[in-house]
Amino acid sequence: MNTQQLIKLNNEKRELLSEENEAYYSDILIYVRLQLNLSEHSSEEVLMEILDHLLEAQNVGKTATDVFGNKPIEYARTIINELPKENKRNIFLFFLRVVASMLGPILIIRGMLLGISSMFTTIDETLHLMTLAIIGAYIIIYVIAVIAFIIKRIRYSLTHDSSSFKDSLLVGIFAALGMGILMMITYFLPTWGPAVQFPWTLSLISGAVIWLIVYFTKKRRKAHI
Repeated sequence: MNTQQLIKLNNEKRELLSEENEAYYSDILIYVRLQLNLSEHSSEEVLMEILDHLLEAQNVGKTATDVFGNKPIEYARTIINELPKENKRNIFLFFLRVVASMLGPILIIRGMLLGISSMFTTIDETLHLMTLAIIGAYIIIYVIAVIAFIIKRIRYSLTHDSSSFKDSLLVGIFAALGMGILMMITYFLPTWGPAVQFPWTLSLISGAVIWLIVYFTKKRRKAHI
């Protein structure tokens, strides 16, 4: 059984849990799945074993607390220590998909805006490679930082009293600050490096190609479920 099939089966079996047991198990599931450095397939196999064990216990009148103790996160940490690490290539591909998911729409929007503007005025379609590289590097760092911050807040909320409103607000502020820095870099960074022409048509087409690749990649992954 592949990883996506395990996830689908897990979702189906979780519906059989009582409200109390589902809440307990969800804490374990979220905490384990947030460990991006762990093997996804091995994590899902262990989560399925825990779920099956919990369902068996529930059928004889036991709760998750009776089986695993009253501290689900501590139990999850013991599980994590036994799991193998994820292949670094898979971690890289995960972040690559995230960056591509952002890059495609950005290029499409750029192409549309420049295309519309070109109907009314002369537009500068020149890009300076070093300037572009600096902005691109910042965007990648920004995306990784936002993902890491979101994961950190979710982990914190599992072990502390923290309202969803507060967590959403903090994530929003963090993301907004990062976007503000990006706008400042874009505005104040001087043009630097070799200049190349990147017309709005090419921007539109390349953005659409990236978006389609991301779309069909996701569709292909779902097809294996």
